[in-house]
Amino acid sequence: MKCNNCLECFTEYGFKRVTCPNCHSQKLEQLEVVKGKAVDSVHLIATPSPFPDEYSIVLFETPGGARGFCRTLHELKSGDNISITEDEFGPVCSQS
Repeated sequence: MKCNNCLECFTEYGFKRVTCPNCHSQKLEQLEVVKGKAVDSVHLIATPSPFPDEYSIVLFETPGGARGFCRTLHELKSGDNISITEDEFGPVCSQS
């Protein structure tokens, strides 16, 4: 999964923008996110095809402070360290 980083003030944020939301600089770069911490999760039991019958959506935070969502088949709780990968449907996380 990718997040964005300002090269001027080093603010990390999730959505791609033309300028930094903190200092308005246009000197930005994309970073590959591979680790984070679980903030909260919701377990889903009625899911659309082609997803599994049950899985969880996890709100996570990167070490730099950006937040995003990933899905998992594992039981994660707030504060758990996670590894983040990506498949054809988006970010996937597991406990690290």
